[in-house]
Amino acid sequence: MELIWNVYIEDPNNKCIKTYNIFNHYCFKQDLVKLYDEFKGDKINFLYNVDLSLKYYYWSKCEWEIILSDWPPSKKFNEMKLDVYSQIKNNWHIFSEYIWENRDSIKL
Repeated sequence: MELIWNVYIEDPNNKCIKTYNIFNHYCFKQDLVKLYDEFKGDKINFLYNVDLSLKYYYWSKCEWEIILSDWPPSKKFNEMKLDVYSQIKNNWHIFSEYIWENRDSIKL
C-alpha cells in the first residue's frame, strides 16, 4: 500500500494551487524509514519524531506555504499564510493514527 496524505501547495510553474502528497518528499520519506526501524513498537516516540521531521521539512518555508484568503476579496478578512505543517497538524489526530496503522508501508 502506498501512503497518501495530500495537502495544498502552490505550483510555482503554473501559478496555481495544487494537491501534493507529502510522502513524495524523498528526504522526509527517508526519515520515516529510519524512524520506523528505530521505533517499531513505540508509538509515542515514533509520532514525536515524525512531528519533528515534519517541522524540519514543511514548517515555515515559503515553498511550502500558500496564502488563504476569502472570495471575493474584502478588507474585513485578513489573509493568512498556511504551510504544509499547519495543514497536517490541523488533523494531527487522524494523521497520527493513519501513519501509525500503516507504518509497515513506509518504504523508499
